[in-house]
Amino acid sequence: MSKKDKGNLLREWFDKLEKPLMIYAYQIVHDRAEAQDLVQEAFLRFSRQKDEILEPKAWLYKTLRNLAISFLRKNNRLQRTVDEDQLDFLDSMNRQVESNLITDLEKNEAISRVKHSISLLPNESAEILRLKFDHQKSYAEISKATGLSLSNVGYKLHHIIKDMAHELESEGFFK
Repeated sequence: MSKKDKGNLLREWFDKLEKPLMIYAYQIVHDRAEAQDLVQEAFLRFSRQKDEILEPKAWLYKTLRNLAISFLRKNNRLQRTVDEDQLDFLDSMNRQVESNLITDLEKNEAISRVKHSISLLPNESAEILRLKFDHQKSYAEISKATGLSLSNVGYKLHHIIKDMAHELESEGFFK
């Protein structure tokens, strides 16, 4: 790929994803300036990548996620108690505690990523999901609330979930 083509590709993905990636990073690190730095670093790494990236959106989200987790680790924002850190015989327990904290962080991050995906959906699609999962409405109740036919509710819900699952899977959330 020529430098010009690579520059155009970078510009295209930056235009498409800079704002959603900023929101995503902020949800993880809770610091606007750091989120901006992490997004810039992800795009910098994207521009320096020598191999062709087949799924740029997934690559950028995954890279940003890894950068954010590294940032949290580096800045000791994955908390452990002083006693656990000081007692050598609890070293293996410390690794387990850290693993649990990372697992919890990854779960929370996955939930945030799903919420972020929902926030990017068209209003009708987001409303159908909210009615079904937040308000536990039946297809008939969703149909009545939205004015869609019963079969259309089922069809749309199926495709919304399928498309979101495919997107999240391409970003590595379903390992």
